Amino acid sequence: MKKQSSSTYKSQNKPAPIINPEIGKLPPQAQELEQAVLGAILLESSALEYIELAPEDFYLNNNRVIFEAIQQLKSERKPIDILTVIEELQANKKLQEAGGPLYITDLSDKIASAVHIEYHAAIIKQKSVARKIITQSHEIIAKAYDESQDVGDTIELIEKSLTEIKTGSTAADYLNTKQAIQKTLQYLADIQARKEEGRSIAITTGLKALDDQFNGGWTAPDLIILGGRPGMGKTQFALHFAKAAAKQQKHTLFISIEMTVEQLILRVLTEDERLHLYDMKTGQLDQEDWKTIDEKVSEFENDSLYIADDHNVRNLNNIKSLSRKLHRQSRLDLLIIDYLQLIKTNQTFGTRDIEIGHITGELKNLAKELNIPVILLAQLNRPAKGAAVRPPVLSDLRESGNIEQDADKVIFPHRPTYYEPNAIDASGRSWENRGVLIIGKDREGAKDGRIYFETDERFKKIFDYNSSTHQPEEDQYRDIYPF
Repeated sequence: MKKQSSSTYKSQNKPAPIINPEIGKLPPQAQELEQAVLGAILLESSALEYIELAPEDFYLNNNRVIFEAIQQLKSERKPIDILTVIEELQANKKLQEAGGPLYITDLSDKIASAVHIEYHAAIIKQKSVARKIITQSHEIIAKAYDESQDVGDTIELIEKSLTEIKTGSTAADYLNTKQAIQKTLQYLADIQARKEEGRSIAITTGLKALDDQFNGGWTAPDLIILGGRPGMGKTQFALHFAKAAAKQQKHTLFISIEMTVEQLILRVLTEDERLHLYDMKTGQLDQEDWKTIDEKVSEFENDSLYIADDHNVRNLNNIKSLSRKLHRQSRLDLLIIDYLQLIKTNQTFGTRDIEIGHITGELKNLAKELNIPVILLAQLNRPAKGAAVRPPVLSDLRESGNIEQDADKVIFPHRPTYYEPNAIDASGRSWENRGVLIIGKDREGAKDGRIYFETDERFKKIFDYNSSTHQPEEDQYRDIYPF
């Protein structure tokens, strides 16, 4: 190995100082601690498991390059030590950029053990976050001074910047095929680990048949469209999904643009057959009714379900801002929005379908950004007056082209007796208190799947279909309502 001169090592170790011209200060940094952390990893590679750092958290470029090499070795399950790191850097033609062999060897001489690595890594992370805050603050200030910029867009930039700092993602990036494969294998390993530990892999829908259809339930970062005509029960299904997720201790945000929080909670309360909406709305509750309300409230009251019904929440920027706020607080696993056609953007578009496309695209991006599933309710076009009502299809979605393009899953609840009270199946049995969820699209599965469900007489509660007592076959449904 060719020995590197001390002067060369020093020149590569000390980058040109970056001084903020406005305040005349160096960015926050901890160069010696960066070297200490790298040295500790080279001494004890197991120490890497106790820290949460990314290459961009290192201020010195050569330290950043070395940490990237360490991460690559870890992803390939190879030993991590001085020799393997040097070999990895040499193979990638980045050895000199990393400071050369002498600098890497010298790192392990600066520290005796990895005992303080967590403390040192925490300081490095703090300095990194501080640098990101400074950089993004300058961008925000520049936009605030720019009178051509919409203030709402600037506020959204602030929210998004804070979320990016929290998640450690600040810019678009790419992976080569090798990195993409390693990331996918790690994704599969994480799923396997959660399964073996008894932790939930997906967020339950509250219907076993639907969970089975979607490989366990809702998963990130899917955009799920729940589309239906008026009266098909979109909001009731949305509440069912929200309660099921909250019962699983998954933090769920329910954005209600159409209904108030009081209306939503009343819907939940009146699931109990002993309670009647008329008595509630006219102040005729007796002592037994209040006792029943207390019982019902105790069933679903928890800290996992949040409801937003403020009149400002219909604005797309506010929906994204609130979602990011909860996500930064680690309190958002599922987002439900009721409903798409009521969302406003405060922007000018040539046609409404272009605006709808913008909204669905932004919500899909939000699902990816926060790594959560998003359930978005949507209205369907009404059937022509006098025309026979058929089961919904994708083209029934208002502004359907853009919605279908962005959606990962599209589900249509359909209740035949809503339009035809005497509707029967091929066996002559009534469709009363029964319905079907039609899977119009599923990127990871077959479309046109059908999930049957049952309801109570008032359509307040939704149940799994009891196949032991009812036998509606797919072809029977097809006979009555051909696709």
